Amino acid sequence: MLDTTSLSEKIETQLKQEIISGDLSPGQRLTIDDIASRLQVSAMPVRDAVRRLDGLGFLKVEPRRGVYVEDFDQTRFKHTMEVRIALECLAVEFAAARIPDQEIQRAMGQYRNGHQHFVQTGDLSMLAECDNLLHDLIISYAENPLLVNIIRQLQDLIIWAHHIVAKVRPDALIDALPEHLEILDCLLKRDVPATQSALRSHLLGTMRRTLDAWDRKLES
Repeated sequence: MLDTTSLSEKIETQLKQEIISGDLSPGQRLTIDDIASRLQVSAMPVRDAVRRLDGLGFLKVEPRRGVYVEDFDQTRFKHTMEVRIALECLAVEFAAARIPDQEIQRAMGQYRNGHQHFVQTGDLSMLAECDNLLHDLIISYAENPLLVNIIRQLQDLIIWAHHIVAKVRPDALIDALPEHLEILDCLLKRDVPATQSALRSHLLGTMRRTLDAWDRKLES
């Protein structure tokens, strides 16, 4: 298949992944020339990529000062989660009747297998692999292109938030497990209000637990 992705889009993806993974740190100063030299490209597509990442909230362009990796602090985490709660609860309205039973049951099985693997080995990797499975399932079956596009744009910020969460709350995957299963059970019953309530409770709980842990870490 012909790759129609522009060079600036590829640079945008590369820089975004470096920010999300922590290879580029919050507050770190970057220059267009350094990025272009490192990626062996011209400055123009780097400028285009930086401009888009500034609009998406990953980079901050300060006139006459330079380009900086944005900070992801507690306030930004809270704002990101608040938007996520509103959008995903709306997506449930569109998706609940469309998700096949076998897809819901398969997701429940993956969460339970991941938990069993953790109990037996102490290894969280299987739970980590399916951590976002429920949320992806809802988004995939929402079938509202505008809503899905907005959520997809938000997802990279959410992934970045997940990396922050992992640093302050290593127990986050275990806390989320029963909540994920409860939401899936409500979906299996096609109970939209109950699904939305369980999803909202899960995401609000994630936000509050993380902010509390963040405060404790700053105090220590």
